[in-house]
Amino acid sequence: MKAIWQTQLDAGASTRARERYLISADALAARLGEPSLSILDATTHLRPTPEGGYTSQPGDEAFLAEHIPSARFADLQGALSDKDSPFRFTVPEKVAFEQSVGALGIEKEDEVVIYSTTHPMWATRVWWLFRLFDHASVKLLDGGFAAWQAGGYPTEQGKFPVSTVRYEASTRKDERFVDGEVILAAQAAGQLCLINALSAQQFRGEGPHYGRPGHITGSESLPWGSFLDESLCFQESAQLRAHFESVGAFEQEQIVTYCGGGIAATVPIFSLALLGIESGVALYDRSLSEWAQNPDWPMSQ
Repeated sequence: MKAIWQTQLDAGASTRARERYLISADALAARLGEPSLSILDATTHLRPTPEGGYTSQPGDEAFLAEHIPSARFADLQGALSDKDSPFRFTVPEKVAFEQSVGALGIEKEDEVVIYSTTHPMWATRVWWLFRLFDHASVKLLDGGFAAWQAGGYPTEQGKFPVSTVRYEASTRKDERFVDGEVILAAQAAGQLCLINALSAQQFRGEGPHYGRPGHITGSESLPWGSFLDESLCFQESAQLRAHFESVGAFEQEQIVTYCGGGIAATVPIFSLALLGIESGVALYDRSLSEWAQNPDWPMSQ
């Protein structure tokens, strides 16, 4: 195991990290109404297309019909993505992120809790954005909206009224974000564990794809669903760690994750954070949406 991971994987790291980044439905219900608590619904619906790809739809209509009290809707593919990028869900510029978060009434000192009514990957993506822009306190509702409903807690309709505030972010983009050229160079130097978070079928080149079927040559398959239990809660630390050890992740200098468009790939990043590991971990944000369009960049099935 490389020294960078040994220094992060101490005995109490995962316990502290889970307390920092996860919150249960019971704990959230007990804190409703706190002025420094901001709850975000990050729901997006992903649907396959006849051409073999995906289309995405924001979950704002369902949000208006029912959501956790005081929650605001986080428009992941709109306000929280770069509108000028040719790729969906690309990280917005710092100023755009500040404006979008300020419009949600979120202060820099607030504790942000994020959930989704569908897959947890939408919530982990928004979590990753807040961490990318160095927001100190941001958590996921473990089990998402389904856990809230299972607890019998109240919901509400409509929009929660907020006032726009001035939000100032800093960025850690150089540490947490990589592009295709960086991956090629790191692979050539033998310093990278590259993880594909799509399904095992997509990894093999079966089913929906992003222009070319298959995976980036040299990458390992760790599907996003493997980090979750049947209730879509995150597995215990020993199980999470075993997934990464199974592909030799801690034997390399850096861990980079990717998927189709930088969404599912944030699930293993969040799982690493639950182990106390954040340094040396990055996301290939454009993922196969970019890689598959470049015929000179190698892919395998």
